[in-house]
This record gives sequence, structure tokens and C-alpha cells, in this order.
Amino acid sequence: MKKILLMLLFMGTISIGYGELQDKLKVEDSYNIVNNNFITYEEYMNIGDNFYLEKDYINSANSYLNAFKIKKDDIRSLEGIARSYEGQNQIEKALGVYRKILQLDPKNIKAIQKKLILDKKNIFKWSYDIKEEYFEEFETYLKNTNYKNSQDIYTLGSIYMNDKSFERAYNVFKMDKEKDYRNYFGAATTARFLGKYDTAILFYNKLLSEKPDFYRGYLGLGISYQLKGDYHKAIENMEKYLLYQEDENVYIAMANIYIAQNKYSSAKEILEKAQIKFSDSKKIRKNLGDIYSKLGRKD
Repeated sequence: MKKILLMLLFMGTISIGYGELQDKLKVEDSYNIVNNNFITYEEYMNIGDNFYLEKDYINSANSYLNAFKIKKDDIRSLEGIARSYEGQNQIEKALGVYRKILQLDPKNIKAIQKKLILDKKNIFKWSYDIKEEYFEEFETYLKNTNYKNSQDIYTLGSIYMNDKSFERAYNVFKMDKEKDYRNYFGAATTARFLGKYDTAILFYNKLLSEKPDFYRGYLGLGISYQLKGDYHKAIENMEKYLLYQEDENVYIAMANIYIAQNKYSSAKEILEKAQIKFSDSKKIRKNLGDIYSKLGRKD
């Protein structure tokens, strides 16, 4: 099958690289056959689709390029070209084609989405003004699509998190309507960073309802209860976290919660348990020594 497709593709056709695309996109007539009177636009598109399904992205790109030469300003073939460049991991070339699509159809949602997603790797090279334009464009896209794509919400929310724009991140994460646990976690964590502890607790509980084995949720929930002053629930959730992941810092956090309540014996007990698990930990040894001093004992 592949041999037949290759014969059809290269029989009298010209392979066009991306460097030539901008010049050769100026096609003479809308429905002219280029260099081959036997292969039509739809045949080139079908050939391209078959190559694409076989993950032969170089030949799929060439097929879609030939289809584009037949139909002027054809968005369908341009989408195939862009997808093929993505398959080859030629991201800048793919971005160039998506920009061309948006010149032809500024409201093309798929092209807007692809451009935003592919452009995210460039964000931290940009100036403040360019970043703000990107953020505004992404926010507008999410609003226009009614926040229906959880992955897109997660992408922008994560970008804001990395940018330490926690208020913006929270406002994006909380809009997820598809119960994506990653966005629940993002909304909970950014709410906690912002001091919205009740809201954080609400989203951590939603997260754990959807995905009970996402153990980082128990730690976040425990910290939120601690910051709110509900020490019993803080300890309870930190203990649940430790069932999944042993962490000396969590043992120390639990000890500090007991100390805040003047429960030094309980703090000593939890740290002695931690010392068995983390026998080389200087932090645990120091904290335990401080508690022994409070209790009038020596290490």
C-alpha cells in the first residue's frame, strides 16, 4: 500500500519544504492540477491521511502541500501540513502554518488552540508586554469555548503557577467543569497559597472524591486545616498522606502541630517514630533534642 502511495505522490509532483511554503502558497488558480493531471486534490488529501495514520509525517506533509497547491487558501490541507510538522517535532514550522490558517480564518478555534499550546514553550523568553498579550489571548479563547477543555485549563493554570501568578491560576483552575482532578488540585493549592483555606479544603475534598489515591491531596488538606487552626483534622490527613509516602518533613510538621497545642509528649512520640524510619536525619534529631529539653530529658 505504501509503495503505491509513494508512486502516486512523487509521480510528477514537486516536494515543497517549509522554507519555500510562504512563497509557494501564492497559488495561480484555485482548482488547477499541479504537474499531474491524474492526481486530484482529494486524492492528495487521502494519500496524506494514510501517510499520517502510518506516522510517516514527512510524506504526509508533502502530500498535503501538493493538495494545497491545487486549492488556493485551503484550510483543510494547511491543517494537515501543520499536524505533519508537529509529528516531525518541527514546532516552529507548525506554528508558522497555524498562523497562516489564522490569517485566512481569524476565528478558527482549532488553530487558535494549537498556536497557544505550541507557543507556551516560548513564554519565558518574552517581554512582559508580549506575555500579557499571550495571557489575554489564552483567557479569551477559554471564555469563547466556555471552559470546556480541561487540558487547556490545566495548561494555562500551570503556566500561571510557574509564573507565580497565583490569583490568575486560581481563577482559571476553578472554572473546570469536567471534574479533572489536576484542576481541582491546582484550584485547591492556589487557594491555599492565597490564604483561602475554606476554599482550599473544598477543592481538596473534591479532588479526593474524584481520585482518592492522589495522596498529595491529603497533605494539602492537612496543611490547609493546620493553617486554619483545625489541628485534629490536620493530623488526621497528614497521617493519611504518610500511608502513601513516608516524608520526614511531614513528621516534623505533625510534631510542630502538637507543640502548638503544648502536647510535647505526642510530639516526642511522633518524632521517635520518625527517627526509626529516618535514622540519619539531622532535622529529626535536632527537633527531638529540643523536645527532650522541653520535657527535661537529655538526648
